[in-house]
Amino acid sequence: MWTGNHLSIPGKTINKTELARIYPSKLLLFGEYSVLSGSQALAVPLPHWKGEWIQEESNSMPEDSPLLTYIDWLKSHDHISAASAAHMINDAEEGWKYVADIPIGYGLGSSGAFVAALYDRYITKENSSNPSSDLLMLSKMESYFHGASSGMDPMVSFSGQAVYKDEAGTFQSVNDPGWPEGFQVYLLDSGVERSTGPLVQIYKELIKDREFKLKIEHELIPAVEHAIHFYLSGTGGMLEECISIISQFQREYFSMLIPDPIKDQWDELIETPGMYVKFCGAGGGGFFQVITTASQQPTGMASLTRIF
Repeated sequence: MWTGNHLSIPGKTINKTELARIYPSKLLLFGEYSVLSGSQALAVPLPHWKGEWIQEESNSMPEDSPLLTYIDWLKSHDHISAASAAHMINDAEEGWKYVADIPIGYGLGSSGAFVAALYDRYITKENSSNPSSDLLMLSKMESYFHGASSGMDPMVSFSGQAVYKDEAGTFQSVNDPGWPEGFQVYLLDSGVERSTGPLVQIYKELIKDREFKLKIEHELIPAVEHAIHFYLSGTGGMLEECISIISQFQREYFSMLIPDPIKDQWDELIETPGMYVKFCGAGGGGFFQVITTASQQPTGMASLTRIF
């Protein structure tokens, strides 16, 4: 939980001023779209990709710099002080820059990591008078990129910890137990970048249909929330059952958010018992998760990357 200037997790307390300046990507394990309908959700840091601050040669910042545009937006919405804005611009002109290898538009929280880096470097000190507003400030800062943000993505990158949204809608950091023995997780690259905002709008239109809404509430949400419980408790057999339900549900009811080439690969992969495919964030492109307990590894797809 967030308390004072510290992030408290079971058995450990981290002072924000001592956090390593590495900002990992994030992986939403469970909660794609269902979280918009009030379900629990669980996201974990994915250090395979990350962002960090580096210093290069000094250089004046052009007037059309995306960073300058973002700083102006932050100032206009009273999200940062004039002093913080000046600090950002001065650092940029002295060669400090944020660099990352997190793919953009792939569901790994590239904007969240960037926001976490800015917040950590420039804003935490002036925000320390009201430390409980960390999540709120992170969500406000990331709303520039998506129109709205829960703050979950930048919170994962900022803390370097798994973040759980509970049944009451409260976000808290938790220990990540990792996948139970026998599970392997891959990312399947669709080769297509996507933007989260329009995909969320599609879901908001779908949920207006009463029958679809009931299926979300009575089929998808229970599977998601049980999956989170079984993941955190390390109950592999029951976790696999939940993942199977989620995979089947997404393939059937979110087909419009799956690129055609991925549909073919999805159907091919799940022919193997113990192999499942699910979204990695909003779908529509980017990565898709392949989760398997099968003895054989998925083969014949060069676009697969093992992450767990």
